[in-house]
Amino acid sequence: MHIIIGLITAVAGLFWALNSLERSGFRLSSLNPFHWHRRTQWKKQYAENPLYSIDNPMESAAAVLIGIAKLEGEISREQKQEILSIFSEEFSLGEEEAKSLFASTSFLLQSETNFIQNIDKIFSQSKGQFSGEQVDSTVSLLKRIAGLDSDVSKQQSEVIDLVSAVFQSNVKNEGKW
Repeated sequence: MHIIIGLITAVAGLFWALNSLERSGFRLSSLNPFHWHRRTQWKKQYAENPLYSIDNPMESAAAVLIGIAKLEGEISREQKQEILSIFSEEFSLGEEEAKSLFASTSFLLQSETNFIQNIDKIFSQSKGQFSGEQVDSTVSLLKRIAGLDSDVSKQQSEVIDLVSAVFQSNVKNEGKW
């Protein structure tokens, strides 16, 4: 009988300890390695700037086009019209789709503080999907936007060089936008 009473006391003590740990914020499920892995993957994916998770080549090129225009300050009306015409002509988008792409990438660029240092992160997800023609088109469009209002600044030429350096290796050979 004394063994059964000791066993019941031990089980009750265990439940009391687990309940106390639960109230203090500790969860037993946090010891599960699969749960921990899912949780860290989730944090890694959603704590990062959404600009770095763009996997569409057109959207990442659009982000850099708008970013290079914003390097010299706010985007002027002429720059915006030129960018929208590039989206329509080069990317084969309709007027509403071009405006939507401009608005969404402008929104993503609002939180970007070190645009020049993070060019490689912007292209990290979409770099393998660019064709050689798309890379050449992106670089030429960057030069076109950079020289629109005035001469190409040092920062803008640095961005153009960084974009060229990102694509020096592994681009596909065929494909337009």
